[in-house]
Amino acid sequence: MGEKSTFVELFLKNYLLTISLLFFVSNMKTAQQLLDLQYPTLHEDFDVDMALRWMDEFGVNELPVVVNGKFMGMVSETQLLDTEDQTHFIMPALKQESLLPDEHFFGMVHHFAQTQSSLAAVVSKNEEFLGCVSREDLVDVLNDLTSAQIEGGVVILEMHPRDYTLQQIARIVEENDAKVVSLFSYTNERGMLEVMFKLDVKNINPIIRSLERFEYKVKSTFQHPDANIDLLDRYDTLMRFLDED
Repeated sequence: MGEKSTFVELFLKNYLLTISLLFFVSNMKTAQQLLDLQYPTLHEDFDVDMALRWMDEFGVNELPVVVNGKFMGMVSETQLLDTEDQTHFIMPALKQESLLPDEHFFGMVHHFAQTQSSLAAVVSKNEEFLGCVSREDLVDVLNDLTSAQIEGGVVILEMHPRDYTLQQIARIVEENDAKVVSLFSYTNERGMLEVMFKLDVKNINPIIRSLERFEYKVKSTFQHPDANIDLLDRYDTLMRFLDED
């Protein structure tokens, strides 16, 4: 009776996850649909101090450089701070990474995971600048499509398909007093399986550490900023304690 009930439970879990995946894919947005035109663009021979002020104002670490409607590249805050001449910036140093308008959600996640930037330019095949997509835009999509009524973080794992075990991932999560509320997976261009799952807790740092102890490759994470604030608070408390000794 116990084995039968376990089988039924696993069947229902996988059935619900499949239905959720079909809903997710059917509602998946492209970069074109997520375009955000609020971010300023920089032009040739732009003012470095002004660019830094804009980055601070809009809470991003990069901004696009656009000349005559053509995308020239992204310039980062680090690059600007390293510029000796605070008036001019050398154009060839720009980063050329961008997204095509029809880039799907997982492609955008890949982009942000690889570049670690807060903003991505959306550029046509003719190099025409169309607008930007922010990392926060992706978080909003995740909230819309993955159990929006439940606050929590998102984890993306990468593994060989033969190493995927839903039961083990769920067990690791539950051992950290959390639950997987939705899960999606797909095979990337390298034949590796990427598993993205939403959790019902904001602070996912303990879960990340547990997954890494079991040698899971954590490719990317999205979590509530309160979790990082809590971690920093604990670190500061520890530092103050050590200073008192």
